[in-house]
Amino acid sequence: MRIFTLCKPYLLSSKYALAIYISLTFTTVIIAIISPYILGDFIDNLIQGADVNTILRFCFIFGGLSLLGIVKGYATSLLYIKMQNKMGYGLNKAVLQHIQRVSLSYCNNKDIAYISNRVNTDANSLIGFCINVLQRILTNAIKLVVPFIILLTLNRFITTLMLIFLVVYLLLYFACRKLLYEAGLALRESQARFFSGLLEQLKHIKLIKTNAIQKEINQRADGKFTALDRAALHNQKVNYLYTGMDGIISTIAQIVLFVIGGLQILSGNFTIGMFTIFTAYFNLMLGAARYFYGLGAAYQHAVVAYDRIQEILGQEPETYGIAVPDDISSIALHGVGFAYGGEDAKRVVDNFSSTFTKGNMYAVVGANGAGKSTLISLMMGLYINEFSGEIAYNHTGIRDIDMTAARRNHIGYAAQEPELVNDSILYNLTYDNNHERVNDAHLKDCIQTLGMAEFFRKHGLDFKINETNSNISGGEKQKIAILAVLYKNPSVMIFDEPTSALDAGTTARFINYLHRVKKEKIIVVITHDAQVQACCDKVVALSSLRGAKRRSNPAQT
Repeated sequence: MRIFTLCKPYLLSSKYALAIYISLTFTTVIIAIISPYILGDFIDNLIQGADVNTILRFCFIFGGLSLLGIVKGYATSLLYIKMQNKMGYGLNKAVLQHIQRVSLSYCNNKDIAYISNRVNTDANSLIGFCINVLQRILTNAIKLVVPFIILLTLNRFITTLMLIFLVVYLLLYFACRKLLYEAGLALRESQARFFSGLLEQLKHIKLIKTNAIQKEINQRADGKFTALDRAALHNQKVNYLYTGMDGIISTIAQIVLFVIGGLQILSGNFTIGMFTIFTAYFNLMLGAARYFYGLGAAYQHAVVAYDRIQEILGQEPETYGIAVPDDISSIALHGVGFAYGGEDAKRVVDNFSSTFTKGNMYAVVGANGAGKSTLISLMMGLYINEFSGEIAYNHTGIRDIDMTAARRNHIGYAAQEPELVNDSILYNLTYDNNHERVNDAHLKDCIQTLGMAEFFRKHGLDFKINETNSNISGGEKQKIAILAVLYKNPSVMIFDEPTSALDAGTTARFINYLHRVKKEKIIVVITHDAQVQACCDKVVALSSLRGAKRRSNPAQT
């Protein structure tokens, strides 16, 4: 089954716990099969004149079996939670890692809150389905087969009728499976969109309050709730129709049992105890049949989750080479072109050529919308399969280079509006909270350069930045991003409008620092600041969406 193929690695990650879990469930089957005989024998003994010892023996056995069931239930519930969490996280993580490997274009065109809810819901649904099937399918198969054999020895006619009911269950499932799938898919999609709508009201809380657009934003959420409500009602109708048919079949089966069983008692072919045994096994078998019927609906819901997960996993990951540069001494772009949305869309960068070499500091300039930030993204290999032309590091095309390793080891980038992680400042500088690995002398030099000594005396490296980054100012946030690049000290340093967060004195120290270290680096600065441009060795000007030109300035310090 394709669902189990997808979930197999995560099921195997807890194979011993899963084996114990399944083994414990067999105690339920044993109790279910033994109990009717014990009860039937007890009733017959009572009718025939049993003594007090018989009653006490029955109470002891019945109580022991009940206690065993309670202990088993506690153990299996703990095992289930542990396995569900571990396996669900494993599948969640694998899907998110796959998203991290596909082009940024995929995420740029998606609602991230929607994707997050979708991945989490579907991953946990699939794992829960697999665990439940592994636990219950075998036990219910036993509950179906063993009682069938026993009933066959007691009354062939009723057993044959039971087979007819099983066939009816099967036919109903095939008649309803498409409806179940479509209703489940519509519900899942509307749930994810509704969750995204709720998150939007928190994500943009400052925008909402600033512009007093609570009413308009709430109306957007109302629309998504209406869609959810409609999908939920339709799904409920379809599922109730499906389960309602189960109730009708079950009721008819019970009536048939009472009529035929009652006639057997009246004719003297059954004792009351035998009828009790027969009824218990019949219901056990009927319950197993109903499980498999319900499994049909659960399977269709699982297929919905599977298809949605596969839609994500079906996105082609970016292809990187295997070359890992020891250093980056040059970045050459020749005839580079790029358009968001593919070749048919309007080009942001068109036929751009330039070379960036070690020992130089470059200013990338141009009007808003000229493609400066896009150019930087292309240089860093963030759209590696989507640009035309050639980009090479050290004369090796970036499609032949492991760009993940290159960015990790040799490139540092500070955005104008950076995103900081909900963690300590130290973690945002190093992505590691281990103080012992910090180069204190180098970090202190970088802090002094950016005039952040007072900030760190007040807050320290352990100061935790909140999820929305609202407990620090925009300027402090940008300085932390710049500080992270300086502290990383990579071969290629890239800054997007860095001086917008710096005063004149700090800007001078920052530029002097860059000149001090540029001998062994390629430094690229996107800037509108004439002072910064004048301090750069070369200026790369993107004059329009369809072209670019370069001019050189003498280095100034």
